[in-house]
Amino acid sequence: MRFIYACLVLTTVVFGSAAAEAVTPADYAGRFEVDMKEDIPPLEELRKMFAPKPVYDRKFDYFWNIGKIFDKGFAQTIRSYGTRQTRLKWPGEETMLEQLKNTPKEYYPYIGPYLHTIPGISEKVLNLPGIKETKNRFPKRVAPQLADIENLEFMSPALYFALMPELWKDNDVSREKMKFQRLPQTNRYDTKFIKKVMETVPPEDYAPGATPQEPLQSRLRTISPDATSPLTGKDVQAVVRSLEALADYGENINNKAKIIEAGALLDAWENSKGTGAILPNIKDLVNPCQRLVQKIRMQGMEHEFSAIIAGEGFNMEEWAYTCDKTIKAYRVLRMSTPELMTLLLYKRNVYQNQLNAYPEKIAPSVAVTMQSMVEMYKAPLNDVLEVKKNHQAVKDAFEKIRYRIVFQPIFLK
Repeated sequence: MRFIYACLVLTTVVFGSAAAEAVTPADYAGRFEVDMKEDIPPLEELRKMFAPKPVYDRKFDYFWNIGKIFDKGFAQTIRSYGTRQTRLKWPGEETMLEQLKNTPKEYYPYIGPYLHTIPGISEKVLNLPGIKETKNRFPKRVAPQLADIENLEFMSPALYFALMPELWKDNDVSREKMKFQRLPQTNRYDTKFIKKVMETVPPEDYAPGATPQEPLQSRLRTISPDATSPLTGKDVQAVVRSLEALADYGENINNKAKIIEAGALLDAWENSKGTGAILPNIKDLVNPCQRLVQKIRMQGMEHEFSAIIAGEGFNMEEWAYTCDKTIKAYRVLRMSTPELMTLLLYKRNVYQNQLNAYPEKIAPSVAVTMQSMVEMYKAPLNDVLEVKKNHQAVKDAFEKIRYRIVFQPIFLK
């Protein structure tokens, strides 16, 4: 959850976004669907499309190489610079001001000193009450894990955020504590749920002393799996073996660099046409394997990757669908009670009033973060049961690859 909050804070400062008058998380459900057949522009075209553009043309390369052609317009601009009465608005000024106003004031001592060191930043931002007072000041509250370091006050202001006690897990105290109300239990069990379990797992087959007989669908591989086909136990086992086989592939630094570049361009392209998930990388958390295949295709890296997963009888699309279904089912098995309560509150729009209170540039980022949590845990009962039978093998495979494939997070521990 910390990772998602960090993405939310940093991205809304840099990018911002346009929002409707009232947004709901469900409005962004379609943004998380992955079209494996989508026609993505060539990589070179995307590089040119999203290449950084110079903010201002100085008309010369270096102060000792100013050229030989006199530019009258440029000369007038230089002479009049600094004498005009109106202040030029700094790009991104309003977005940053909105973000700072929605940031708790106790965070200012850790971000304000760094803002004062950024060249060309807007004076309106630097003079914001609470930020203005932090210039050249070392934070007074320091995390106990760092307090004993000698000459700590000489740390770069860019790293002051690490001094915040709340950033450290051992010091993390929730700003809002949920109050639980004890209610009398009228029925300990959901009879419909128990009935469904009994139908799926008959006691006569699984009770102590019984001779369990594995269902036929668990003993066979799915032919040409797609996004909706159910998982089988053999499918899960094949995914586990493929993840272990991809461990070395994911450690290759060249593979990581190419996947990171493709991911940044893919997010930028989707956001430019209004189909992206707004926040970078958040769509990758929902369907990590399908997004990974998209990026591999963008970089023309299919040959080596296909050769690895072909050992388990998958092509790239079949592997992506089966892998993502396995991951989602495993997430459901590992879900904690607070996570389940949070998902239910999101789905029932309990936070809608709070969401409506956000500025229109920030509300979509908050809503899409909420919906991403809902999408991450979408798994049918059949898939969960099949993964449960192979739970330890799946867990061991994830730990072996440190829950990542080529820099691609596949599970949030």
